Amino acid sequence: MGPLVYVITDLPSVPEQALFERLGRAFELPPEARARIVVQLRDPQLSSRELHRLGDRLRRVTADLGAVFLVNDRVDLALSLGADGVHLGRRSMPVADARALLGPTAVLSCSAHSVADVIAAAEQGASLALLSPIFASPGKGKPLGVNALTSARAAIDAGGPPFSLFALGGVTPDNAPLCLAAGASGLASIRADLLSFAADRPPPTAADPPPPAAGDQPPPTAGDQPPPTAGDQPRRD
Repeated sequence: MGPLVYVITDLPSVPEQALFERLGRAFELPPEARARIVVQLRDPQLSSRELHRLGDRLRRVTADLGAVFLVNDRVDLALSLGADGVHLGRRSMPVADARALLGPTAVLSCSAHSVADVIAAAEQGASLALLSPIFASPGKGKPLGVNALTSARAAIDAGGPPFSLFALGGVTPDNAPLCLAAGASGLASIRADLLSFAADRPPPTAADPPPPAAGDQPPPTAGDQPPPTAGDQPRRD
């Protein structure tokens, strides 16, 4: 079984058509791999109306995939869209307040820029943390390096409930294995396509034959899939 894979939307970096083409290819993965995908609606440059339109489209696709759908910061929008949870940054509401509004099964993702941030997110009752930047990434400051993942994993494993740790910032198909070896339970990215890792499948190379077109077979619906187990995706409690 592959790691968890976390997709963060950013239309200036990955336009809407390319984003949905990428998610469409995820239907080629087995159901248990699709259940290990998390998609976060971010794009703070969009208006509330534009965010709702994009979020509605993402909610329908993630539901068909059996993937987890999160909304960045906006608890109101998460509730409106029927999202599985929210991502909370430094200026977002506290984890406890988001939990109270969204319920005990909501997936709460938190930004982390140090090992201490990861520990705090876990202690506050978040479901997962995105530790960044692991590698050099535009505008994200000095890279933490993969050793930060090792330290964070050791701190998490020392006590407390299970907690998902994602590597974010400059993560690519080439360096993703280093993150997993260092202790990350998942991979997160805006630009890089890491979805094939959810099935523990290496990304295709230029020499590989192209995948079948989306129109070659109808995508499965949510009703065709067995319900994912608790171990297949981030904690919701």
